[in-house]
Amino acid sequence: MEIFWRQAVLAGVMGVALMTMAMVAGRVMGLSTDMVRAIGLVVVPDRDRHLVYLVGGIAHLIMGALFGVGYAVLLTLVGAAAIPGVAAAWGALFGALHGVAVGAALGALPAVHPRMGPGEVLSAPGFFGRYIGVGMPVFLIILHVIYGVVVAVVYSAGFG
Repeated sequence: MEIFWRQAVLAGVMGVALMTMAMVAGRVMGLSTDMVRAIGLVVVPDRDRHLVYLVGGIAHLIMGALFGVGYAVLLTLVGAAAIPGVAAAWGALFGALHGVAVGAALGALPAVHPRMGPGEVLSAPGFFGRYIGVGMPVFLIILHVIYGVVVAVVYSAGFG
């Protein structure tokens, strides 16, 4: 099993960049999806807005790169890494499963996030983000499917 590490990291960064663009579009549609801010607020107080976004953005890119490596390993294990169309389908499946896992974890987020919950800077999103909006559970899955497809296609393109 050979993993192309640089290609996997690049794929993850590109996936998270496009996913973040889709989150910005979600805000236009009324879905509060500022994950970069939420991540930054884990370690930086809200009073330093620029630092919150800088730290959150860097952390989000790093997580995207690491998950890109994980997706590359999975694509290789299922034998889909070198076939772009097949990789895209597997990437969509991995992304959907990833989105389900994230959605389930959102309900527990206030227990571990220091600035989330009643009286805090961020309100609790609830299980699958149901307190954010009625469309959030579906949007959450779509965001991760976008990530999965982009990662799979970019990673598989490195085989050509």
